[in-house]
Amino acid sequence: MTGPAFGKLPLKGARIFINTREIRGEVYVHMKGYALARVTHLDIEAPELNEVYPTGGGSFLSVCGIESGIKIKLREDLYVRVLHDLLNRVLKPGEKTRTWVGGKDGGIYIGFRKEQIEKLESLAKELGWS
Repeated sequence: MTGPAFGKLPLKGARIFINTREIRGEVYVHMKGYALARVTHLDIEAPELNEVYPTGGGSFLSVCGIESGIKIKLREDLYVRVLHDLLNRVLKPGEKTRTWVGGKDGGIYIGFRKEQIEKLESLAKELGWS
């Protein structure tokens, strides 16, 4: 599901880049059990992402913590960066994981591993989720 919904907590002020080009979009912590989510995950919603990552597909990719955010390596020469300071509570700069990245209509989602899901859920509580 794309767009705001109950159970999707926006990371206000998040910035999204394809390589070095900034694109418009929204980033949400999408909580398990709400708006069709089977697990808590991170939604990165920007229609331009569908031009570089297919809707309906997915694969295990490297996701790295970088200064003020995360970096998703789609291919050797193609990556997505999401900048928001709170994301470093999920993956610290230099920390890396290999996890599921799926394409959806209007963007992508990151289905982190259990350790990062717990950190996302803790972050959600700080954002006002009860």
